Amino acid sequence: MQLEITKRCADSLRSFSESKFGIQIKSSHAHELVAAYMGYSSRAAMLADSKCPITNLREADILVLTPTAQIKERRKELKGFPEKLPDDLAEGVYLPLYDEQWILHKIWPSLEELGKALADRNLKSKPAYFRDQAVQRQGVKLEFYNDEVAIVVFREYVSPSLTLSLMRNVTRGVVDVFRLKRVACRIGYVLANHHTVDAETLDAAIVKMRDVYYKIISSPQSLNVATNIPEPQPNFADWLAKQKNRDSALGDLANKRGFADRTGTWPSYDNIESYKNYLMLNDPPLGATNALERAWKTYQAFLKRKCSPNPQKRAVRSAVKKHDPRKIVFVNDAKPLHYSKRTIENFVAGDKAWISWEGRKAIPVTVLEVDEFGYEFRIERPLKKAGDKHAVRFDEVRSTPELACINYIT
Repeated sequence: MQLEITKRCADSLRSFSESKFGIQIKSSHAHELVAAYMGYSSRAAMLADSKCPITNLREADILVLTPTAQIKERRKELKGFPEKLPDDLAEGVYLPLYDEQWILHKIWPSLEELGKALADRNLKSKPAYFRDQAVQRQGVKLEFYNDEVAIVVFREYVSPSLTLSLMRNVTRGVVDVFRLKRVACRIGYVLANHHTVDAETLDAAIVKMRDVYYKIISSPQSLNVATNIPEPQPNFADWLAKQKNRDSALGDLANKRGFADRTGTWPSYDNIESYKNYLMLNDPPLGATNALERAWKTYQAFLKRKCSPNPQKRAVRSAVKKHDPRKIVFVNDAKPLHYSKRTIENFVAGDKAWISWEGRKAIPVTVLEVDEFGYEFRIERPLKKAGDKHAVRFDEVRSTPELACINYIT
């Protein structure tokens, strides 16, 4: 069965490369790349792994992409591999696994992003004290041992409201250790256990965790320190009012275009469910609910960026704008890929990428920020919209025009 599955992935990869890019891949190269995407240094190493074979994928609760650098390095080692082929071929590899339901869960872009998401989930289960908190410092450390990996998330939270009322930083430190056990290849895991401690400061929380789990955090990585006291954050209604000049679904939502009642401003609620109820009472146009959900995620990401460490650095980076010679590219016969079958490409701030609004033309963009919700990017073309910023999900920003149209923004 293992040989059959890997052969289907290799055949799918070859078909994907030829149909999407007009480039043929040797069968041997395809098999080696499948092994690389599964986290192995070679096909032989993958087939020799009888403890965590690819046939165990359905047992995995957590799936994490192999780092892009590792796959690029493997490509360089394959003699005669087509150099013009785009870096991301994950769709071709994973399609059979989705179609035959070997993959049943979301694939995370990295262990670090997974750790942050798990820490966010843990925060929601904590007492009410933590509900008015913003991340002031954080760090993530990985520890590997045999078939286990420990993700250690260090966070220092600050309460903006208490800070302003007491005129001093009111903080809380939290350290989470998530232990994952490898069950399928080097991408499939299950959560073995979770340890968490909190204290008045992050340093105190680290000391407490050392008593419980000393080996894991005996030398935690350095953390970024925020130097400014957080200012009061705008509520969703205030933030939405500033989006009225956008020529997008977000701008339509802010202006209540298509609503039965366009008078007045948006009310101020503290949760998405209240806004959905408000939406239904105002006879919203088609697509308004999706626009609201996307706007809420963008607003939450805005709040996290605003409270995150070293905002001056981010402002300087986003302000620097170099000439981008890329033009809008029209793609014929692009077949949209269902969201459940999409994969994720890894970008960092400053990377050049592509997006598509409707699946027919690709627009050049520059990635500005990365958070747990997705990518924020800057439009480069058309020139009249150059500089506009948007935030979308991870799977909607791609490395080529063809991939952008296949994974267009929904």
